[in-house]
Amino acid sequence: MRHLRRFRVFLPLAAAAACGPAIANVSAAADAGPVGATPQAAEPADEADTAAEALARAREAYAAGDLPAATAAAEESLAAATGTETADGARLLLARAALLERRWDDARRRLGEVRGAEAKYAPGYLELVEVLAADAVRPLESLPEEERREAAARLAELALLPGDDPVAAVRLALQLRLDLALGLRAALVQHAAAYAPRAEARAGRRWVEEAERVLADPSALTETEVLELWTGVAGDSPLWPSVARRRIEVALAAGDLATAGEALERAAVVRPDAPWLRELRARVAAVADVDAGRIGALLPTSGPSAEVGRRVLAAMEQGLAPFGDRFVLEVRDTGGDETRTREAVRALAAESKVVAILGPIEARVATAAVEEATAAGVPIVSLNVQRDVASAAHCRFREFATYAAEVEALVGYAWDHARGRRFVVLRAAGRYGEVLSELAADAVERRGGELIAIEPYAAGQTEFLDLATAVRRARPDAILFADSAARVALVAPALAYEDLWPQPAPHDPASAAPGGPRREALYLLPSAAADPAALADARRYLEGAVTAVGFVPAARPEDRTPFEAALAARGVTAPTQLEAFAHDAARIAATLLAGGAANRPALCRALAEVESADTVVPFAGFGADGEARRPVRIAVFRAGSFAPLPTSTP
Repeated sequence: MRHLRRFRVFLPLAAAAACGPAIANVSAAADAGPVGATPQAAEPADEADTAAEALARAREAYAAGDLPAATAAAEESLAAATGTETADGARLLLARAALLERRWDDARRRLGEVRGAEAKYAPGYLELVEVLAADAVRPLESLPEEERREAAARLAELALLPGDDPVAAVRLALQLRLDLALGLRAALVQHAAAYAPRAEARAGRRWVEEAERVLADPSALTETEVLELWTGVAGDSPLWPSVARRRIEVALAAGDLATAGEALERAAVVRPDAPWLRELRARVAAVADVDAGRIGALLPTSGPSAEVGRRVLAAMEQGLAPFGDRFVLEVRDTGGDETRTREAVRALAAESKVVAILGPIEARVATAAVEEATAAGVPIVSLNVQRDVASAAHCRFREFATYAAEVEALVGYAWDHARGRRFVVLRAAGRYGEVLSELAADAVERRGGELIAIEPYAAGQTEFLDLATAVRRARPDAILFADSAARVALVAPALAYEDLWPQPAPHDPASAAPGGPRREALYLLPSAAADPAALADARRYLEGAVTAVGFVPAARPEDRTPFEAALAARGVTAPTQLEAFAHDAARIAATLLAGGAANRPALCRALAEVESADTVVPFAGFGADGEARRPVRIAVFRAGSFAPLPTSTP
């Protein structure tokens, strides 16, 4: 048996092709009959007429699928021919008939005899013969993947006679099998469209059905592949309706209403009875039925968090200020309640027809908000610490520092500034503390440090003396408090009771440890605990602790940024990272809308692709997980507030 990898070069045929006359351009007419013989190859008139007439009959029988008659007429033509051109035409036809009848040796022999202008086609046919012969011994699907890919590439490059549909169908059948085995979905659709009109009805239907399954899967093809199929599949192909539908769906997913409308019109002309036309027209109308100048905001405007909601609203309005009155911010009250939040999202989507939603800021209603927004097809940018609510693929984004960025920055700072390499994580039972603990373990382990295990405490626990005793015995050099500010304010005094205090700033790893019973460790606070008001009662027990946040306000009025000064004019002083992120979310959405993302799908795509914006906090776009890519800053707790350090930690 000859293995496929040996069929790359055919020296005898290459030499034969090199000996033939050079032809600048050979069209389909080359297979239809003689194109004129050279004086040296001229045939006697009666013999030439007999050979040409027999070759014409052979070609007619071949086109009709009557291979025995085609073979007999071609043999008659070859016997009568005295010129190269007619003889080569007969030899090629005999070789093609032998190929289709699986007479490999006859096909090879006849191809090797071709010497004239048509010798350039012989290598392609011979390559196909070898692939077919090898496939008869060992099916292509059973080859190693690399050999399958090589076979697919060689089949794609074969040069066959124009109009040779019978052999083209054989090649396409091989290509389709390889496409399926290799998962080449776009190629499978292309080849199935080309194969169907050439193949026997049952075989063609099988591959059309396979291609239909690919086209029905929204994740099977890229946008570029769909566009190539749209331009490459003929309107009379049985696959064209499915290709047209995918093209319209892809355009709708991108918010490209112009392209979707044009494709719909073409589909209505080519296939006016397609059952999906009405459905897609309705979807185009629904995408267009949105107010591109109206942005929704989910904020607590009542209840205990109403003041926070007021501050965040002021920040959002400041983010929209450069756009004048182009955008309207429509606020709906969440009240910290899931049911109210769901109703608010539904009203914003269906009644107000907002193009996007910013918020909520409360973690406890974040999941409810994103579920409703996703169901309504509205892009949403959450502004809270809740994890697992973002996904760019589902148009859900989160404008907040990630837990991973915070923990990496805190552990990195402690590694450089603590007096040792022993870490402890203090956390309540629950997912938040578990996630931060896992991230800390990874960050410490990568650096070669030691993470000492401390059992988590109950979520509602308020007394921590036993925990403090365990922590003191662990003798940590750095402590990560994976909890809220309110809980940290209870744990820190208990640690002080056991004479465990924060390492004072500036944090010098070479500084002498305190003598006597007093011990010190570098206290690390996530952004969830960076609330000066909630820490106020425990401020003396946390002096020198550090946090990782996206934004730190200026310590003095004269050092305020333009953002801080503008907010101060609106009655908001000492803005936190929440106000900074809210400002940036509004600025990013408005910038993209003003840039042409005039509907929900278009804005969704723009949010997934944006790489930078004019924001308060440095912004490098959203990741595939929907999380904002932002640096965090280390800030130190001094005299009841957080002050920035001069350097940033990415």
